[in-house]
Formats: sequence, C-alpha cells, structure tokens
Amino acid sequence: MLRSFFRFFSVLVLFCVLAGVLYGSYRLLRDVDFSIPSLFRPAPGKRLLISMNGFRFAQTEDGRVSWRINSSRTDLFESREARLKDVEIQFLEPDGRKVVLLGETGLMDTLNGNATIRRGAREVRIVTSDGYLMTTNTLFWRADDRVVTTKDPFKVLGKEIYLEGKGLSADVDLRKMLVESNVKAVLQE
Repeated sequence: MLRSFFRFFSVLVLFCVLAGVLYGSYRLLRDVDFSIPSLFRPAPGKRLLISMNGFRFAQTEDGRVSWRINSSRTDLFESREARLKDVEIQFLEPDGRKVVLLGETGLMDTLNGNATIRRGAREVRIVTSDGYLMTTNTLFWRADDRVVTTKDPFKVLGKEIYLEGKGLSADVDLRKMLVESNVKAVLQE
C-alpha cells in the first residue's frame, strides 16, 4: 500500500513540475516572434496548388458556351495562373461557325480568361470552319473582346487570300485584321 501511494505521489509531483515548466515557458515565450528556418519555408514566387491531366475550362454568354479551353496537362498556381500543355481553345460563334486555336504550351489567367499560347515543335495555329489557317510563334488571347494579337511574323492562308506580315491584331474568326508591318498579300480567284 505504501508503495502504490509513493508511486501515485511521484507521478503527481512529476505532473505538477511538467505543468509548471510548460506554463513558465508559455509566459516567457508568448510574445517572442519565431522565424521559420529557410529550409522549411516555401520557395519564393508562385505556389503550385494542383497539377492535373485533362483540364477543361469554358465561358458561357446568355446560357450558350462561347469558348472553351482543353489542355492535356495543367498546373494551377496560387496566383490564379494556369500553365497549360497541348492547348486547344475552341471559339463557338452564334452563327454556328467554329474557330480552333492550337498550341503546345500556354499560360492562362483563370480570373479573366486571357491566355498566351506559345509554339513548341509546331507553330501556334488558328483554324476556322470556313477554311482559314493562321500560323505564328505566339498568340495572346483577350477573352472579353475576343481578340488575338501577336508581335511575331505570321501567315494566313484562305480560299481567296494568302497574307503574311509581322504583328497582328484580329477578331478570333480572322474576318477583321490589323497588320503592323511587312505586309505581303496574294489574292486568288
């Protein structure tokens, strides 16, 4: 009996000492600012939130899908930026026409839908359902006004025209274009 009382008493004393040390440490260190060692800090810059295979993103206007983007691989970052691989953006016109923008890599702002598409082994391409093909090295897509731009050299081939130049701003369906320089055009019958 005396042995169990001694054991109980020593556990109680140990518990009180431990509680006193913890409370004293809390009182002593409660206003101290600890910095995290650089080894445990996240890397500076963009933080990756999720990486996925098979990414799809669509925008609707008046209940109708106006454009959608597909990518074989996507990394989404904390900054709301998406890094895309094997990009396809489909523009669906109200009159039934379809325009497809194709590229190997791209960056997209998921808040406003703007995207920059860059070439890899193949050029960036725009293909329209009414027979136009445009090729260039990079394209910037502004989602709200449905305009593509490039500062690079480009080529447009259609049923009735061959056009090349440097620097372009165009409606996504390539019906209205503004070329900055070095324009060469061949009209065909």
